[in-house]
Amino acid sequence: MEQMFPPKLARKGALPKVTQKNRMLNFVDRVHAHKTPDITCILTDFVEGVGIRGDTVTVKRRLFRGKLFPAGQAVYATDENVEKFTREKQEKGIKEEAKPLGVYGEMTVNQLAGMYLKVPMSGDNSWVLTPKNVRVALRKAGVEVKESCITLPQEAITGPEEFNFRITVNGVKSVMVKGRVVLRHNDPSKDERIELPPTWLPTTKIKKTKQSAESLGDS
Repeated sequence: MEQMFPPKLARKGALPKVTQKNRMLNFVDRVHAHKTPDITCILTDFVEGVGIRGDTVTVKRRLFRGKLFPAGQAVYATDENVEKFTREKQEKGIKEEAKPLGVYGEMTVNQLAGMYLKVPMSGDNSWVLTPKNVRVALRKAGVEVKESCITLPQEAITGPEEFNFRITVNGVKSVMVKGRVVLRHNDPSKDERIELPPTWLPTTKIKKTKQSAESLGDS
């Protein structure tokens, strides 16, 4: 809201004269109707699905103000804090990543190493597993990876079986991930009925946060 008719300036030392006309307001914009921007912060501790200590990440305001900041797991990315954590990484010999982090930060290599990926494939047609199939399965699990970052075994996979594949992060780090091809038929009654490990195996006991899509760099 803004005044339609602001009061005239008064003489020095005197108060401006306010009339009923000056109290008329005009609607300009509904501020709370606009989507609030995300907050860039620095993690002070390991947060599952977000990152590790020292990571600069951009998260939803509700997550930062409602969980991370009150719990002491993140601070604002001020110049002072950026300098502090950059110096801390340098002292520990931690190399800065060449690529910027995604919206919820880079998923740690340890998390990916504890993953068990289920890759659904057709049980009614013949096929050969490709990086694209693995990429789609990763996306469903909440991880965004480019096909160029995925390396499959040299021997072609054409049926339901367990396999290991490699994910290369930013062309620097790589991690082996376990997976299994699971057949899906047009007739659901023909689908495999086997018990498989959960997609994510917790490696650290922490307060759980919402698992979000991660952004990994090009190889």
